[in-house]
Amino acid sequence: MDRSLGNISDMLPRRARINDLSLPYRSGSFYTLVMCTVMTAILCALAVLSSEPFVVPSVGPTIFIIFAFPLSDQAHPRNILFSTIVAILAGAIALKAFGLVGVPPDLTDLTWLRTGALVLAVALGAAGMIVLRALHVPALATAMIIAAGLLSKPTDWLAVFCGVVVVTYLGFAINRAAGKPQAPWWRPQPPAK
Repeated sequence: MDRSLGNISDMLPRRARINDLSLPYRSGSFYTLVMCTVMTAILCALAVLSSEPFVVPSVGPTIFIIFAFPLSDQAHPRNILFSTIVAILAGAIALKAFGLVGVPPDLTDLTWLRTGALVLAVALGAAGMIVLRALHVPALATAMIIAAGLLSKPTDWLAVFCGVVVVTYLGFAINRAAGKPQAPWWRPQPPAK
């Protein structure tokens, strides 16, 4: 059977040498579960204490990727942070382009203007990630959240970014303290053959 047709998690080794970033790596299920729960609780506590929107739906997958697949391209801090910046800018540009700044969201009665903003936000976000070689797919959800008008103020966008910074670097520190391998910033991919 062709291995590419199987479950990707079956193809990844359960253990890798800590400093060998050339090997794919997957954390154990229990570690991933516990750390995702702890990190989400920390971020929620920060959001409650500060009354800032640190917790948005795109952060959940980011937390999972950081702890479950710490060596994947999507878990590299550079990719997470750059793609989040791109996504925030893409969402903001889409709002402005379609004249939706300050217009309250209504996703139960989607308009053509809001549809255009959502499509443009995803297109700009994807293009930015491709150009910067900063792949972190959950960030596209951030672009959509902003284009949908669910977070309409620049201070909210900054809070989302700050939440992602906390998750990224606290997750990195926890992984390293637990002996999990993780690239400190970015591991460039070899050129395609």
